[in-house]
Amino acid sequence: MVPNAWTRRRSELEATGVTLLDLTLSDPIRAGLAPLAQASSALAAVGAGEHTPEPLGLASARAAIATLLSSSEIQVVPDSIAITSSTSESYAHAFRLFADPGEAVLAPSPSYPLFEPLARAEGLELRPYRLAFDGRWHLDRDSLERAALQPGARILLVVEPNNPTGSSLWPDDREFVEQLAARRGLVIVSDEVFRTFPRFPATTPLPSWLGPRRVPTLVLGGLSKLCGLPHLKLGWIAVCGPSEAAREAMRGLEWLGDLFLSVNGPVQRALPALLATRERFALQTGARLAANAAALAQLCQECPAISVLPADGGWSAVLRLPATRGEEEWALALLERGVAVHPGHFYDLSGGEHVVVSLIVEPQVFADGCHQLGLLVDGI
Repeated sequence: MVPNAWTRRRSELEATGVTLLDLTLSDPIRAGLAPLAQASSALAAVGAGEHTPEPLGLASARAAIATLLSSSEIQVVPDSIAITSSTSESYAHAFRLFADPGEAVLAPSPSYPLFEPLARAEGLELRPYRLAFDGRWHLDRDSLERAALQPGARILLVVEPNNPTGSSLWPDDREFVEQLAARRGLVIVSDEVFRTFPRFPATTPLPSWLGPRRVPTLVLGGLSKLCGLPHLKLGWIAVCGPSEAAREAMRGLEWLGDLFLSVNGPVQRALPALLATRERFALQTGARLAANAAALAQLCQECPAISVLPADGGWSAVLRLPATRGEEEWALALLERGVAVHPGHFYDLSGGEHVVVSLIVEPQVFADGCHQLGLLVDGI
């Protein structure tokens, strides 16, 4: 695969020793937010321990996740949980379980650039459907229906909230998605790794696909975003839907889990203590998101040619820039000023010139990068 112009130029600058103001940083460890001391203590308390592999994960870890996901409205049981080593592995298991090579996965666009290589690795076609923007994000229902009606559609991905748009499906769009999945025999896979990070000020909780469903539905989460601990490599799948279909899905996940046995035993034993770090992490990360969102608001006030697209949650912000140059030209020009942002086409954004920034960057770095962006747009 040939690197694009932005990636090549960034590599060239970094090879010469240039330190960039990196507004693409999305690793909570490098952003200084991860609860590393508490995680180390939790792992030290359980030690290396015995090797007791369980295909779906240790019972104690599955129980901890079920408790985490349950609420006064929704009761999640441990028997509906499968533990994986990451959200990427959760996707791979879903693709292997519900689709055969040559069949198709329906995925939102814009969204993660991760979906295409994961689908390709399993021999599947990635078939996009559009999220449209007309002042707010919403599902392009015609686009989704066209994708679902083509032969071979098996899995429908939703991302709640989406990355990088930060958008969640509106209730009527969620109803449309579930009805369509029921008519076409599709399995829904809902990636909810950013659900605990609503955009400030939050008015209502971000939606979840957990709970009673008309079709088999897999809800994905993990330590990476929930607790800021991506290096500990633990994710999960919560299975919802009609009882027999859910039991069949769990049997398939157990078979796949037994093939790989990829999940670290000590991390599973320490999971209750690791999950206890999430509240402090959420508070620190929420404060970081709010500070950087305020910096963006100030940037837009000082430079009205820049606007920030509205979002419900997540760690990213989409900025619309003037059409005086293309988005990759904007991103390359920022690199020359020592600032790294992602061009919008990395995520298949359309309908204008966009760049994408991470809101978990250290605030002074973020503010300095915003200042350079404002100077560039103002022609200074």
